[in-house]
Amino acid sequence: MTNKQNDLKLVCPDCQAEIKWEGELNLGDIVECQECGTEVEILSVEPLKYCELIEQK
Repeated sequence: MTNKQNDLKLVCPDCQAEIKWEGELNLGDIVECQECGTEVEILSVEPLKYCELIEQK
């Protein structure tokens, strides 16, 4: 049996690098790009949807 989450691919909206994560992705998780530090929030796991977190000043 394969884990569907292993097939999910997150691409950084800023630098276009693939974002790696450990464990399971869940709704509301925040994952950081290892290349540029951009944070994305998981909006849906199936289908995978995420958005960049933007700091409000």
